[in-house]
Amino acid sequence: MKKYLFVTLFAVMLSATALDGQEKYLASPVSHVTVFRQGAQLTGNLPVTVQAGTVDFVAGGLSPYIDPNSIQVRGEGDFMIMGVSHRNNYLESPVEAASIKDLRSRIEALEMKIEDEKTAVDVLKEKELFLKSNYDVVTNKSAITPEQLRALLDIYSTNMESVKTALLKKKRIIVEYEKEKQQLENQLAGYIDRSKMPTGEIVVTVTGTKPVTGMLRLSYVVMNAGWQPSYDIRVDDITDPASIIYKAGIWQNSEIDWKDVKISLSNASPMTAGALPQLDPWFIDFYYPQVQLNEIMIRGYGTKSQPATRDAKVADEMMMMEESAPLPVTVSESNISFSFDVNVPQTILSGGEAEVVELQRLTVPATYSYAATPKLAPSAYLVGYITDWEKYNLLPGESNIYFSNTFTGKGYINTAELTDTLPVSLGADNNITVRRERRTDFSSQKLIGANKVETRSFLISVRNNKSKVVNLKLRDQLPLSQNSNITVEAAELSGGKLNSVTGEITWDMTVGPRENLEIILTYTVKYPKKENVILE
Repeated sequence: MKKYLFVTLFAVMLSATALDGQEKYLASPVSHVTVFRQGAQLTGNLPVTVQAGTVDFVAGGLSPYIDPNSIQVRGEGDFMIMGVSHRNNYLESPVEAASIKDLRSRIEALEMKIEDEKTAVDVLKEKELFLKSNYDVVTNKSAITPEQLRALLDIYSTNMESVKTALLKKKRIIVEYEKEKQQLENQLAGYIDRSKMPTGEIVVTVTGTKPVTGMLRLSYVVMNAGWQPSYDIRVDDITDPASIIYKAGIWQNSEIDWKDVKISLSNASPMTAGALPQLDPWFIDFYYPQVQLNEIMIRGYGTKSQPATRDAKVADEMMMMEESAPLPVTVSESNISFSFDVNVPQTILSGGEAEVVELQRLTVPATYSYAATPKLAPSAYLVGYITDWEKYNLLPGESNIYFSNTFTGKGYINTAELTDTLPVSLGADNNITVRRERRTDFSSQKLIGANKVETRSFLISVRNNKSKVVNLKLRDQLPLSQNSNITVEAAELSGGKLNSVTGEITWDMTVGPRENLEIILTYTVKYPKKENVILE
């Protein structure tokens, strides 16, 4: 009995010793991705069976661009995680997949087509040679009559023309096939270069006292991914609220495809420092220009330079999509960020074009008015002012603008402005014309003592060709002097409001149907006559 017990214990010790240090490779599919504006966190679940002893589970087939500091592993089951490490496997490729096989099969199909066309060319050339040979034999006979010769010429020219035309078409087809083949071969070469990349692996050391089953939940961050917000803004009439279609273009170059995964889009920035930045002492001193090698070198003192922000990769211009039912999306908010959870699994290919996903369709209250800057453009622009915009989780992004079901141009939503209303330009209205003309009879240049005085006068006219009243904010400006010897004075503003800090003048106008209004802007600039000042 003692001998049997000893043998059993010895066998258990041997099995535990043999298990220690072993590696078990597990393919790690991606089940959920949280995409940040720059970067993405990938999550996957690995079912595991743990025996008594210690074993290394290797989660393989991962992106080679894993940030090791971002790796998190959580175990569910009656076992302990002893350690987690990261490595790259240079013996396996993450890209040798259906994309490469598809390219190779398309190249082989083109090669077969090219071979078929070249065979057809050879047959046509033989036919051409046959026609020419028979023509030479017949025409060299002295007994041929003129009627037979004319008939022969008709037959020869007709058949030779068809052969030459067919040859030309075949050669053009071959050129197109070879061009397409070259493009596919170039694309394949790029994929093969990518296939030389290693795969990422996460090694999880697990120990247990008895056989159990459980789960390892892995997550890690890659930086070469992100999403870009964009918008479709639609207004049917200035009496209606604005409709905003909130979209996201998702891109990734992690070298692994995200196939049928749940996607969350977050505005968080994982690479931003989590600690509150410290203020360093700010020293100032007198400024002394220092001349060296004919160049002025500026020496000064100030704060430490700030680190450069990481630019988000801009996806290519997003294609306009037809209206369809939006995907079910849930908005989740925390104290420091928010995310859009797309409830339908998505497939985002590595290195592919940005995948556009619709996040929300919003109907937002808005007020509308016209604005014009005739000094820069002879048009009046309709501007919508969206109120309570901060509750819609909007982010800065490009917008496609539609007014009365007509595409009027592209704009940009800048949510970084700390304003109560969000202005959105809806494009120029051709039914309102604005002109700015110099009044030459009232513009002059005079010498008064030691000074030169220049007068500039402009006539600004606004014509409303619409059948209803419009409210228009007109803008112009006065030059600002940066020298005490240059004096700028407003001579006539026609009731405009002057901002003395920026030099901007604004007129709030109400223009009736088919009405034409005129305002006059006149100002003078005085400066020493020996100097020159450029106006306009």
